[in-house]
Amino acid sequence: MAKFNPAMLVPALAAEKTSGARTSKDVALANINKMKEQFAAGDGAEGKKNFKPIDGDRIQFTIRVSNTALVLERTKVEDTEVAVKEMTVPAANFTDALDYYADRIKAGEYDVQLQALSEKKAFRAEKLRKTRADKKGE
Repeated sequence: MAKFNPAMLVPALAAEKTSGARTSKDVALANINKMKEQFAAGDGAEGKKNFKPIDGDRIQFTIRVSNTALVLERTKVEDTEVAVKEMTVPAANFTDALDYYADRIKAGEYDVQLQALSEKKAFRAEKLRKTRADKKGE
């Protein structure tokens, strides 16, 4: 067993949210839950919101993982396929829309994107580790 070091102390809330322990799918679902909580809290919501009211009674939103918005839908616009990362929905149906996307994420419809984001995150983490190790070696 490793000798105790005060640096090992981590607040319980932070221990549950360590990025190394969560998959990209877990992060996406947690972000959806956070948006639902923020929406319910109204103006008193804390943290960065990934949604905003537009056109009176509609909400515009993105689902983000590692600071990257997921492509939620693909549609054709003038014979060109377009990746849609932002969607809008009537405010009254916002939580239902989030549940819809959460169900699709759970069903694996976004696994290809989430896997790519996991690989990107792992590559970046390894690059940072190497950079830090190189700086310590100097």
